Amino acid sequence: MTRGAKGWFETFFGPDYLTLYVQTTTPKEVDSLEKILHLRKGARVLDLACGAGRHTIELAKRGYDAVGYDLSEALLKEARKGARTAKVDASFVHGDMRRLRYASEFDAVINMFTSFGYFDTEGEDRKVLAGVAKALKPRGKFLMERFNRELLPQQLPAQAWYVRDRNTVVLTEESFDLLKGRFETRQIIIDGKGTREYSGSVRAYTLAELKDLCEGQGLFLHRALGGLDLSPYTARSLRLVLYAVKGLEAEGIRTVW
Repeated sequence: MTRGAKGWFETFFGPDYLTLYVQTTTPKEVDSLEKILHLRKGARVLDLACGAGRHTIELAKRGYDAVGYDLSEALLKEARKGARTAKVDASFVHGDMRRLRYASEFDAVINMFTSFGYFDTEGEDRKVLAGVAKALKPRGKFLMERFNRELLPQQLPAQAWYVRDRNTVVLTEESFDLLKGRFETRQIIIDGKGTREYSGSVRAYTLAELKDLCEGQGLFLHRALGGLDLSPYTARSLRLVLYAVKGLEAEGIRTVW
């Protein structure tokens, strides 16, 4: 990325993002988070790259001290509005995930919906995990939920279109760059305001690569699952959920619940 040039992630997550991605399964997802993390009520949880705060708000509803952290001011505005509507005490912080400033404050950190691997270099991703490790208390828990890299070459390229309402259509084009090892997406919104286009690019790490990255920062992988449905992880799983613990090595990695 050239000096002064904006990264794709600085424009992709604007007001249109909630039109591009409509989520309706948040309570079930947080049910699964509770089963995996086994947190005490009142535990302090950081939702890293929280977007519009759907997981942060649901965690706050259930009695957790939830903090959402994101770079998008537009989505944080929606998150704060959502928290007021839900009448919950959730905090939202604006910042770059590469520059977390917390130290031993959180019982758990969650990173949901493929919100890791945005940057040009692996070194920048390591900075994110170093910040996560520093933010966690000793034996604090880290959960990452994302696409399964092993399945991408079989599924992509793909194109689709969706009708969001009577006046809005979303066109999507997704591909996997084998040479760069990145998932590429192009999204077009057509509505009464006109046509707007967004592009994204996420580094597609393998399970082994993610294990090495996490453990290089003292986040030891204990479990890998095939999604928040708690299914076993295989190369054909649609999603990948990683569960790691700060400073506590695992005897073996479990791939079933």
